[in-house]
Amino acid sequence: MESKIKKLLKNDKTICIFDVDGVLTPLEFGCYNHYSLNDEEWAKAVLKGDCYQDCRPIKVMQDFIKTLDKRKVYVVTRVMNEMELVQKQNFLKKNYDILPENVFMTLKNEDKLKAIFKIQEKYPQLDSKYFVMIDDTVDVLNHILENSSFSTVHISSFFE
Repeated sequence: MESKIKKLLKNDKTICIFDVDGVLTPLEFGCYNHYSLNDEEWAKAVLKGDCYQDCRPIKVMQDFIKTLDKRKVYVVTRVMNEMELVQKQNFLKKNYDILPENVFMTLKNEDKLKAIFKIQEKYPQLDSKYFVMIDDTVDVLNHILENSSFSTVHISSFFE
């Protein structure tokens, strides 16, 4: 039996909103670890060079996004500064053909919900359940679940 989440993701009305790190690119910024820098060090690193130029996309996510109307594909991602946003926008355009104007940045994870409300303003007649946040951070998904009627999907729903 197909899950209701998968049916929702396939619905033509659905607006898919993706996180980047851990969702559209593997979280592999450390040598033998998922991450090696603290937030302050990362903020400095993205100012020195493009930390996303060598990141690879996730094939299953590329294949899924290709099936969607790209006007209805959004990204809401936490960044440390404008340079990181530009780097992520370039990565997303190159690997997923996501429109730069559909990429929203937040400085805090809690603010992802505010960004989804902004996206919702573009579709005032659409039921809230059709706005789907796809993230790997349970705290982010729980915050959205507890403070809105938007749908939430953990990245693991894409694993076979």
